[in-house]
Amino acid sequence: MAGFGYLCALALAALFVRAAAAKLARPREAAAGFGALGLPAAPALAFAVPAAELVTAALLVAAPTTGGLVAFLLLVAFTAVLATAVGEGRAVPCRCFGAASAEPVSPADLVRNALLEALAVGALLATRPIAPGSAAVPPFLALFVAGSLLLRAIRR
Repeated sequence: MAGFGYLCALALAALFVRAAAAKLARPREAAAGFGALGLPAAPALAFAVPAAELVTAALLVAAPTTGGLVAFLLLVAFTAVLATAVGEGRAVPCRCFGAASAEPVSPADLVRNALLEALAVGALLATRPIAPGSAAVPPFLALFVAGSLLLRAIRR
């Protein structure tokens, strides 16, 4: 299971790097997104959040168990912010992946985050960086495809 866990950690690390890079490439849009979500100190968050995402990505690669825990806690915090916006009926963009994500927050974002939280839990299975064996790839791909199809169905 360690190979499967490390695949989860690597996938989540790549996602965190992508999200951080998108925010850092357009900090004004990131700050506007944080402000629209009702978060205080939005300009500071436009740099603090991607920094946290990059640190988390590094942890997921170097110390996957610790990284998995940090990623899970970070994703729970992100989900709480999105759930508040959805619950209040605010039609504001998530900007979770920078300016590329301009759709208003929706229950689909909550499902996406739950799937990412599941990856973080999976990363807890990796006690150390380990080359995933061929037995780890099929279940990981099956879960990835199933999650992707679920998100696609919800977004329609």
